[in-house]
Amino acid sequence: MRQRLTPLKVQVLHGSVADASEELRNTDAVIALELIEHVYEDVLAKIPVNIFGFMQPKIVIFSTPNFDFNTIFTRFSSLLPNGFRHADHKFEWTREEFKSWCLGITEKYTNYMFSLLGVGDPPQGEEAVGHVSQIALFVRKDILGMPLAEPLTIQPLPDSSMSTYKTLRVVDFPFHTDERTPEQKIWNEVENQLYQCTKDENNYDTERYAYKLSLDELTQRLSYLGATRELLAKLLEQHEKTVENDFIFIEDNEETEDNRNWPEPVYEQNEQSEAMQAYVEDENWDE
Repeated sequence: MRQRLTPLKVQVLHGSVADASEELRNTDAVIALELIEHVYEDVLAKIPVNIFGFMQPKIVIFSTPNFDFNTIFTRFSSLLPNGFRHADHKFEWTREEFKSWCLGITEKYTNYMFSLLGVGDPPQGEEAVGHVSQIALFVRKDILGMPLAEPLTIQPLPDSSMSTYKTLRVVDFPFHTDERTPEQKIWNEVENQLYQCTKDENNYDTERYAYKLSLDELTQRLSYLGATRELLAKLLEQHEKTVENDFIFIEDNEETEDNRNWPEPVYEQNEQSEAMQAYVEDENWDE
């Protein structure tokens, strides 16, 4: 598995999208895919209040079926008895209805702008019906470098709201803490590049009986780490590597990666991350 470099805490909560709760504060993004068409009008009316009024995230994404596209579906089979694509759908909006709902949100919550998108292209020649599902992307204006219409303020919980969300699961994923200095990071990558060089016979110098790697090429490969030609030359000299005519020579008998003593990575661990690691080790990802 690829090592994480930063902490990641995942919480699975159970509650209503219409209810405010302390757990929802400081949310950066809200994604509600194919959600709103499954709720009744009283809940639907509370969703913008909870998201844009209480949570005030940076980004909000809604997707919902495009009723205009249903004419394409009816050519192949009839809709369900409720007139929609799914038995649980309480409504399916046309593009104009969805746009009107979005406009109502930005008129009330003036710190936000929105853009309409879609997913699922219509058949050729039927572009007038739009996409299978329509998407609204709301962005808080300060994220776009624009001034806010109103200052962001911490909204109090409604009097009727009392810890309405139940925590089902919390996982703190393990992550790698790299305590090496910048020069150590560069040198470790130099060692790796020298090792990789010995795996390509095209790099073998038959006159020197050694593998060789251009110092300029090594500098270019490690530029993303901030390596310079001068720094690499210094490190190679410190580690007694042979450099002649701007080439690094690796003798056949030099130490390889297989027997090199690599430093052990340092991990931040806790009980949950240890349990997660045990789960990963037991899991067969090939099944």
